[in-house]
Amino acid sequence: MLTRARSSLLLAALVLAGCNENDPFIPGAGEFRGPRDVSATYDWIFETFNRDTGRPLGHPSVVVKWSLPADWNRDPFRVYARRGSQGSFSLVGTTTSCEGGECRFVDTNVVGGTRYEYFVSTVDRGSGAEAPSDFRVEVNVPVFAPPPAPRADSVFALDNSLWLRWRSGGAVENFWKYQVWLVSIDGQRVDLYQAGETDATGFLDLRARNGSVYGYRIAAVNTQGQVSDLSPVMTGVPRPDFHSELIYAFSDSTARSGFRFVAADSLDPIVSGSSPQAQWRLEVANGRWQIRPLGDTEVVSAGRTTALVCGPGRDRECRAAFQAPASGYTRNPVAVDPEFSYVFRVRGADGRIHYGVIRASILGSSGGKALMIFDWAYQLRPDDPRLDRRPG
Repeated sequence: MLTRARSSLLLAALVLAGCNENDPFIPGAGEFRGPRDVSATYDWIFETFNRDTGRPLGHPSVVVKWSLPADWNRDPFRVYARRGSQGSFSLVGTTTSCEGGECRFVDTNVVGGTRYEYFVSTVDRGSGAEAPSDFRVEVNVPVFAPPPAPRADSVFALDNSLWLRWRSGGAVENFWKYQVWLVSIDGQRVDLYQAGETDATGFLDLRARNGSVYGYRIAAVNTQGQVSDLSPVMTGVPRPDFHSELIYAFSDSTARSGFRFVAADSLDPIVSGSSPQAQWRLEVANGRWQIRPLGDTEVVSAGRTTALVCGPGRDRECRAAFQAPASGYTRNPVAVDPEFSYVFRVRGADGRIHYGVIRASILGSSGGKALMIFDWAYQLRPDDPRLDRRPG
């Protein structure tokens, strides 16, 4: 709402300076001009979160903006305000904060559930006379009502990245966006770091690195800038994976029939089926493809799956080997079927137990040689059974 401001300036002048209408406080016709296009909007200033409760810390404010008068000569501006529509205007600030033809002042001395009126005046540096804006503006400061906190869903492990998915905590009036906060690495709490923001209920963190455990919390924000409590912590572990790997049957190409899980793409996982480095090899017996575990390796079928991993772009019906089973492993050969996943328990280069998974996509032959094309993933953290997803 706009209201003429010149009478308000006189009222403020009488209160602040003991002036009367004949004083040179209000410039006469033809003198320098007051600010133009004054506006005032509510804004909730977010500071941080209480790490123990997850509650946002901040305070309400009103942002007053105006355009420079045409004859502005770097004169300062005074901002006047009053609570409600009764009483006198008071000087709440003086500023010269202007850039690109626009000035602003942030009033943090406001209370929720209250209406405020503002106007701005230009102050002549020589005489001290003021030229007020033509109008005063009103703004309602609402009672703080943050959105409901999001609910954790899942974190999907990818190669040097993590895909986070969460659910809305309920209906959010005037919803704006979600904030994604990194809160821990390898179980150690870190300073709150905003990893990103989105208007969807999912986020891909491309800065996560294989082998470390990352913890995240999500906050919802409405169009008034009010921030929700943080969601429960969601954790995930990126790990290397590879797609369309090709391996031959031991009897057809011994040199390319063995496999070892490796930590990086620069290392070739395909080795000789008779090499001590091989953790398993592909064989064909009686017309059936099979996996033969080697050394300490054990394997278990995870059944039919729709993908190796269920990252971005996968529907909610995606099925993968999310986590290594606790039992059911064998060191005997296991028959392989296309579109099935197989989980391995192997001895890593560090001498400790690690888990890996493959998903067979094609069983066939080329040039008379039996082969399998498959995808695979490997958990770098010892004794950690997470392969794809960590439910929230």
